[in-house]
Amino acid sequence: MTSAQPPNFSWVAPKKLAGMAMPRMPAHYQFLLENGIQHLVSLCERKPPHHDTCPGVKLHRIKIEDFCAPSMDQIKRFLSIVEEANSKGEGVAVHCMLGFGRTGTMLACYL
Repeated sequence: MTSAQPPNFSWVAPKKLAGMAMPRMPAHYQFLLENGIQHLVSLCERKPPHHDTCPGVKLHRIKIEDFCAPSMDQIKRFLSIVEEANSKGEGVAVHCMLGFGRTGTMLACYL
């Protein structure tokens, strides 16, 4: 399968944590795997499409309503996912619809 970089993909901590827009095709998941990302944190209220085509990427769902701030529990859960994955040498990507609002907020919490 060929891969394609997901929209707005960017590393915050190379090989550890990246932000992006919602993956919309199987090639986006292949790109994640090829770049060492084995965990995808979805901040959207709905599940990202085509995730079932790539069992090598574990989906973590933290539903945050668009244009709303995450709760402290949601932030702690996100940071725990990143810490646990990174301790195993596994990368994490986080996304919302466009990869700016909720994604940027969670990435700032990581920093």
